[in-house]
Amino acid sequence: MYRGDLARDGHPSSAMLDAAAAARLRLAWRIHLDGAVDGTPAVARGLAIAASAGGTLAAVNALTGVTVWVKHGLGAISGSPTIADGLVHVATLAGRVYAFGLAHGEMVWTWSAAGGSAAWASPVVYGGEVIVALASPYGDNPLVPGRLVALDEETGSERWNVCVLPGCESGDGVWSTPAIDDQGTAFVGVGNPGDGVLAFDAATGHRKWFANLYSDSGRDVDVGATPVLFNLYGREVVAQASDEGLFAVLDASNGAVLWSKELVSGSAVHGLIASPAYDGTSVYVGSASPPTGLFALDPSNGNVKWRHDTGQPIYSAPAVTRGVVVFGTGAVFGDLGSGSIVALSSADGRVLWSYDTRSAVRSGPAVAGDLVVVGDFAGDVLAFRPGDLRVGLSSA
Repeated sequence: MYRGDLARDGHPSSAMLDAAAAARLRLAWRIHLDGAVDGTPAVARGLAIAASAGGTLAAVNALTGVTVWVKHGLGAISGSPTIADGLVHVATLAGRVYAFGLAHGEMVWTWSAAGGSAAWASPVVYGGEVIVALASPYGDNPLVPGRLVALDEETGSERWNVCVLPGCESGDGVWSTPAIDDQGTAFVGVGNPGDGVLAFDAATGHRKWFANLYSDSGRDVDVGATPVLFNLYGREVVAQASDEGLFAVLDASNGAVLWSKELVSGSAVHGLIASPAYDGTSVYVGSASPPTGLFALDPSNGNVKWRHDTGQPIYSAPAVTRGVVVFGTGAVFGDLGSGSIVALSSADGRVLWSYDTRSAVRSGPAVAGDLVVVGDFAGDVLAFRPGDLRVGLSSA
């Protein structure tokens, strides 16, 4: 599941990687897809599944990297595949959603959004429905209404379809994947001009509250990262990063801001664009604006516990395991032939391990057991395992 669970904390329960194992990570296998792999791969039932901007969805053996099945020509995919109930769901930048059988890759159903909408984020499977977030194409060209749509998990038929703005006015695109709590309330970041957090009923799409975080003033500084849910002193809270550089923690019951910090000075497609992680001790936030690097924040007040300078922007959503935080570095603009995968100690930010990918890494890593799987701009999907010196190369 994207970010490990419905709380989207980037701290999957299946992750077993500790500091000693992270220091011994070695390349286990590598496959190549047609186009950048920006979404986090998914790992389930012995398979690793990744999607590309070239429109390819591939399932490979997670142990060996051998291709099990592959689909081409789906359309550009930016987000992560979602695996649930024996199906793989994926959404495209043309606003199309697919459901494939996990074991063999057969198409089960497909659905298309109207009005030129793009689906940038990972679909959410909850309560027998697939929730899809819709926004404008890149650059808001054209600017279309932000929407949330729920599809029947088995058939793809629409259950509900709601606009973020009244009257379905253009704007307030939903660029990220909703988080959902135990009561069925969903939370998601909303882009300009609203630039805030929306809470809604995951079963019906009914709005519960909306909290604006700042004035956009034409800056195109969206709230585009996936929020994280956790409990703070017995209160459920929503932690939200933003392109503007603001990080905020809100009361999940009403959207009241409990604290906020301007960590960096952001701009369009910069700032705090990657989804944060949380391990019960710290919130880990990557910056794509100077000072580029990873912040570890005190969840109670936003004070910086430590910061690791990367020298390159972070668009990769970090994953945090047993004392380890793993993420990628690399640009969206500029030198796309430079990037890395880094593992830090979550306690103090010291480097445990790094790997030079020679390509921007905007994909968040997936960690399952001691396996780390991540994609890069060159179209490679790379898997790492402690002490495994075997290196394979294949194409899908």
